[in-house]
Amino acid sequence: MEVIPVLPTDQHKPIDNIRTRTFFIVDEQLDEDTLRNALDRLVRDHWRKLGARLFKRPRDGVLEWHLPKTFDEKYVLFRWSSKEYDHSIDKAGLPKTTPPELGVVLLPSPETFDKWFRPSDWPFEQKDEPNAPLLHVHMSTFTDDTTVIAISCPHTVGDQYGLANIMKAWLGLTKGELPPAMVGFNEDVIPKGKEYSEYKKEEIVRKGRMRVRRTGEYPMILLGAIPDLILRPNEENHSLFVPVPVVESLKERYTKVLKEKYGTDPGLTNGDILTGILMKFSQIHRTSKRKVSMSQSVNLRRRVPMLEGDTADAFIHNSLHCSTAHFKMEPSTPVAEIAYQNRLALKQALDPKDIEIGMSVVREMVRRGQNIFTCEPLERSYHVASWTSAWRPLDFTSVVRGQGKVKEGSRRPKFLVLGEGRLSTRGVGRFIATIMCKTEEGYWCNFAIPVKGMKMVEEYLKKDPMLKLL
Repeated sequence: MEVIPVLPTDQHKPIDNIRTRTFFIVDEQLDEDTLRNALDRLVRDHWRKLGARLFKRPRDGVLEWHLPKTFDEKYVLFRWSSKEYDHSIDKAGLPKTTPPELGVVLLPSPETFDKWFRPSDWPFEQKDEPNAPLLHVHMSTFTDDTTVIAISCPHTVGDQYGLANIMKAWLGLTKGELPPAMVGFNEDVIPKGKEYSEYKKEEIVRKGRMRVRRTGEYPMILLGAIPDLILRPNEENHSLFVPVPVVESLKERYTKVLKEKYGTDPGLTNGDILTGILMKFSQIHRTSKRKVSMSQSVNLRRRVPMLEGDTADAFIHNSLHCSTAHFKMEPSTPVAEIAYQNRLALKQALDPKDIEIGMSVVREMVRRGQNIFTCEPLERSYHVASWTSAWRPLDFTSVVRGQGKVKEGSRRPKFLVLGEGRLSTRGVGRFIATIMCKTEEGYWCNFAIPVKGMKMVEEYLKKDPMLKLL
């Protein structure tokens, strides 16, 4: 048995307890045997670490990988199940893309159709039975030639870009392409500069950014969120579909406004616009102004020396840095300004020194057992994670059942990726949003806010679905 310590960047709270649930909805009938056999080969012969088990070290609770030297015939590499339905996927309540001219639309959240595609005994958290496999896969097929591949994977194993790499390697085997040797099998490739104690205080303790908290400071941070949780305990969760033309139009308009205000082109991206929209909607029910730490996950693949080029495709573990915009948010704050603050924060976060400091902070927070929740005492916090670029390279053509031909007019099978990363469907979701994927038509986001706020969002979208007034 090979024992490999789990790196700090793979076990900071709360990801050490999360099982992400990701649904690949493919507009074709896929071949189950081909998929299952290819995954077996990937785990058994190539990326063997995916067949390991996670255990907590008894003396200090640190996570470890336990990997057998060889996999015997009875060893379970992954959990696989499947179901064929005698009806179309429409019965499952899966949200559908709406015409761009209808503008932004609220649709059912992933949790509403989760029960169709995820076996009921799959855990939301790391509460598997002893010696349970890391990967859980469930395949659903419908009469309208639609296939859903549901995957449950501990966040400790990897982020969504890591899952995308697993998918690429898995699908590659169905085309006869061997995956590259796994990067980060038993070494740390995440940037590491100086030790935490070697940095000056002004370098490492950055107000509004992720930082190691002082003793007794965390209760004051929670105190800033408690009033809203008491006054508005119930939440409503929805998918938000934002058509590409709406995003492009807003980006053009906001760029012009910000250029006039600040004198230079802000360099806004579609991601900045979506972050601004989600942030604005998340605060729509609030009437007071307060400072907020608005953070965003930054994928380090192809942005640091150890994960450049093809190496990035062979790394499955977490390689996430955080940008944080710290600014005063009030009801009148325009989306353009929120998007601008997000762009400034991302530019800062991509500086190599900022990345090294951020990773040093994460390692120290793990050592001290601190949650990475980014917020200042008595202020507010919001986090946006974007998965969109992770799925771009995926191609399911090689696993289409039958002749391997995709539907007429498609260059490759169309697919949609939805998912959830909360500890449970009853967990607090108002502090985080996810930009799940981009299709030809638009962006699919997932967010939750208090019931009162969601009603306000619904009313707003009835009046301004193209967001011309935001």
